Amino acid sequence: MILSGLHACTGLDCESRLDALDARCRVLCAFFLAFFLASLRDTVSLLAGSALPLILLCIDGKRGLERVAGRLLYLNRVSVFVILFLPLTYPGERIFYLFSEKGLFMSFIIIWKLNLISSVLLKLVASMGMTRVSSALEGLGVPLKLRSLLLLTTRCVFLLSERFGTMCRAVDLRTRDASGLFACRAFACMVGTTLIHSSDRAERAVLAIGCRGGISGFSGLAAPRWTWMESSFCLLFIINAAFVLMASL
Repeated sequence: MILSGLHACTGLDCESRLDALDARCRVLCAFFLAFFLASLRDTVSLLAGSALPLILLCIDGKRGLERVAGRLLYLNRVSVFVILFLPLTYPGERIFYLFSEKGLFMSFIIIWKLNLISSVLLKLVASMGMTRVSSALEGLGVPLKLRSLLLLTTRCVFLLSERFGTMCRAVDLRTRDASGLFACRAFACMVGTTLIHSSDRAERAVLAIGCRGGISGFSGLAAPRWTWMESSFCLLFIINAAFVLMASL
């Protein structure tokens, strides 16, 4: 879901007030807050920690909120499996001899954390697009090989997703009433053809990179500048973490 956010937010459609900040600052703050939220265990601290993600969600007004809300709704489909299976397998006292009371509580905590962390990553990282994320990683000193692996993996995932969606529509139009063994054969052929096409595109991408002398042969963004705005933004996240710790204690 985060990758789909990176894929969609590559143009003017995803402009944000946060674009005034340095990309390095956004990446640092996003992962600091994500790891901090993941470490919280009780409802009081999570409630206090929800303030900053809610502010980030509303910072771009109704349009920005609707865009992120759609992706969060898609993400919460996974929450159904958490609610169904975790109470059944988690140890503790049982409700109706079937569901674990602690399991229900833990599923609630997990879903809460999932939405908070996803909101932060979508607003601060995914909304920048892959180009600015790569520039931020370069500015933070991430090795070139790791950045290249990230870029190529993301690109191949996008290609595979796009091709698979096209093939699904083609199979649905041609075999709308298919069922049983014939439908399984059609699906198997679709998956095989998609993997072959994706492999071919990946090989051409490697050749293109080699012809340009590696990743460094591609144009990048101008060197970013760290100002008092970025420092203040990082300080805000540190103060928020201190406030959450005080609230939990």
